[in-house]
Amino acid sequence: MTQPRSPLQTALGLRLASLMAFPAGAALMAIFQRSPLALALLTAAMLAVGLYERRRLAAAAGAQTAISGATLLTGFGFRLGLLIAIFVITVGLLALFRDTSLARQLELIDAGLIALPAAVALAANEISARIAQRELGDVRTQLTAAFADARGPAAPEAGGDIIEGEIIDADDPPERR
Repeated sequence: MTQPRSPLQTALGLRLASLMAFPAGAALMAIFQRSPLALALLTAAMLAVGLYERRRLAAAAGAQTAISGATLLTGFGFRLGLLIAIFVITVGLLALFRDTSLARQLELIDAGLIALPAAVALAANEISARIAQRELGDVRTQLTAAFADARGPAAPEAGGDIIEGEIIDADDPPERR
């Protein structure tokens, strides 16, 4: 018997899908034998989606994001290296089984292969954020209710004295005073 998935597991699964969208896009470009220039455009789309997600998360947290040119170039270089590695490994494996000839120019299929992973990543991130926001709102409500219950009923309004945290009523026998 399988256990039902919690919404937070679904949100994490969607985040994983958004992370894997661009490496899958690089592998698809290799399978379709597209131009390495299209891979650079895929990297730029990956960087743009990452920046959009970073700004959205910062806005939700109420913080400012500082993005510099050096950060952008470093991010672009790292992402390009990752996608080139996936592209080269996939093309190398395909070359073992068939003739390969990479395209020399950009075509309409390149735009589709760039837009598909970007759309998948954006959609998965958006759905994941909405699920997580709803679940965290539920947890916040439960915690607020639990703290309200933990305070318990209000202290009795008797005319007694409080000594060391104990309420001593004026009606109590004298030995307790």
